[in-house]
Amino acid sequence: MTTSSPPALALDGASIDGGLYTDVTDFARHTHWLNGTAAAYSSVGMGVFAVMLLAAWWRARREGNAVMTAVLATPFAVIIAYVANTAIKDVFQEPRPCRALPHDFLIEACPPVDDYAFPSNHTTVAFAFVAALFLINRRLGQVALLAAVAMGASRVYVGAHYPHDVGVGALVGTVMSLLVVLAARRFCQPLVQRLRDGALRPLLTAAPPSRHAAGHAAEQDTDRTMQLGRIPAPTSGDAPGRPADPAAGYAAPGHPVPPRAGYAAPGRFPHQAAGDPAGRPVRHTAGQGYGRPVEHPTGRPAAQPGAQPTGRAPEWR
Repeated sequence: MTTSSPPALALDGASIDGGLYTDVTDFARHTHWLNGTAAAYSSVGMGVFAVMLLAAWWRARREGNAVMTAVLATPFAVIIAYVANTAIKDVFQEPRPCRALPHDFLIEACPPVDDYAFPSNHTTVAFAFVAALFLINRRLGQVALLAAVAMGASRVYVGAHYPHDVGVGALVGTVMSLLVVLAARRFCQPLVQRLRDGALRPLLTAAPPSRHAAGHAAEQDTDRTMQLGRIPAPTSGDAPGRPADPAAGYAAPGHPVPPRAGYAAPGRFPHQAAGDPAGRPVRHTAGQGYGRPVEHPTGRPAAQPGAQPTGRAPEWR
C-alpha cells in the first residue's frame, strides 16, 4: 500500500508566521460583535471594487482614449492576475491554516484539502483592481486601496489565510495588473478610438449637451448673476444692463436726469439751485456767498452785498 507524500515545494505556513495568525484569530475570538461584518465583507466585498470600476467607466466617457483604455483593460488585468495566482497556488500547495493549526479560532469554514492557501486569491483580485484604478483616477485608487487592505485583513481575521498569503497575493495582483493595463494603454488606444467612433460610441463616449440645454443653463447663470447684484437687470426701453432708476445716476432713454443736490439744472444759472422746480433764483445773504459777484448775462452789474434790492438776486460763483 502506497501513501501520498506531500509535494516537495509545499510550504509550511505555520512555521513562517503561524504565531501572528494565531494572534489575529484570538482577537477575532474576543470580538464577536465584529465577526459577522468581517465574514460578510470577506465573502462579498468584491462587489465594492466592481462598483468603483463602474464609476471609473462613467467618468472615463468624458476622458481621453488613454483613460478609457485603462478602464476596458481592468477586467482583463484582474482575470490574468487571478489565473497567475492560481498557478502559484498549484506550484506551492500550501495547506490552509485551519488544517495546520486546527485548534485556532475560525469564522469561515475550512475549505477542501486541494484548495491551497498561498497566495490569497481574494487579496490578489482586490489589489489588481487597486493598481488599475490608480492608473485611471487617483482618488478612486485611494478608496480602492483602503477597501483592499480591509479585504486582506478580513481573510486573516476569518481564519482563511496566513498573513504572508495576503502579502504575496497583494504583490501578485499589483504587478500583473500594472503590466496588463500599461501594455493596453501603450498598444490598444487606436482600437479604443475605433470602438468609440463605431457602434459602441454610446457606451464609450458621453453625449455632448444639446443646444437647448446649454442655452437654458446660460439663462440660469445670467439670472443667478443678476440676483447677486453683479449685473443690473435691464428695463423696458433702456440700454442693456443700465438701470433706469434715477437714484442710480442713470435714466431711461427720453427722460432727463434729475440734477443732484448742489448743482444747477441745465439752462439755469448757478444761483438757481437744484430742487427749485420753477427755476426761481435763490437769494444769498451775507456770509453765504462762495466767490465774487459777477456780471449779469444782460450786461448789468450784479448787486453788491448790502445794496438796495433791485428785484434781482445777486449771482455768485
